[in-house]
Amino acid sequence: MVANQRLRVGASHAGKTVTIVIEDTVFRVLDGDVELSVHPRKTTGPISRFRPLPEQRADGH
Repeated sequence: MVANQRLRVGASHAGKTVTIVIEDTVFRVLDGDVELSVHPRKTTGPISRFRPLPEQRADGH
C-alpha cells in the first residue's frame, strides 16, 4: 500500500522487490526498467512518511 492505496501488479510478480515512482497524478510500479503498472493517485497531498513494510507470505515466512 502506498498513501492508503493498494497497488496491484499481479500474482506473477509476487515476492519481487519493486520501485514505486510517486508523481503528481499517478503511481508507477517498476521492476528494474520495466514498468509493471500505473495507478491514478486518489489524493493530491504530499506523501510525508516513507515506511516500507514487507508483506507476509502465505507460507509464513
